[in-house]
Amino acid sequence: MKTVNITVKIEEHSIRDFEYWLNQNLEVIKLVIVPDTDELYNNDAYFRNIVKSVKKAQRIRDKYINDNNK
Repeated sequence: MKTVNITVKIEEHSIRDFEYWLNQNLEVIKLVIVPDTDELYNNDAYFRNIVKSVKKAQRIRDKYINDNNK
């Protein structure tokens, strides 16, 4: 079995039904509602730097996992 991580956009009023469907049909490991950070990203250089650092760290982690998870 594989674990898959996806990010989708969904109307706020549909979240409860979607979450119910997920729990009925899949083994949900983690569900996170991601806040809208568009304005923060567009107007805050420090936040953009944080996002860049997180992406770099994720790439390093993923490469390490792929290289060492045999």
